Amino acid sequence: MSKPPIRQDVLQPMPEVRAQIEARQKRRTQERRKARPKGTYDLPARLMAAVDEIGDRESIAKSDVVALALTHFVEAYRAGQVDLEPLKERARSLRVEWKLKLPADWAE
Repeated sequence: MSKPPIRQDVLQPMPEVRAQIEARQKRRTQERRKARPKGTYDLPARLMAAVDEIGDRESIAKSDVVALALTHFVEAYRAGQVDLEPLKERARSLRVEWKLKLPADWAE
């Protein structure tokens, strides 16, 4: 004697429950995104390759390499050990007045 087929509609949650589940998943995803801010920056290819090389050699995340480098830079800048004036050149942008001219061997 064969068993009756399982009704797929019985296994699916009711529309109200499904909406609650989806809302909960969306809220959790948004909370995770807020908890971990990210940034995107335009960097020369040579600099990105150097970050990749260090990350690969040390087997660490490239974002950790950049984060460490930035913490050193920010600390040096705040301590007055970094002078940006010689690197400044007029920007062709409405958002910022200056851009930094990187040393030629790192520019591209």
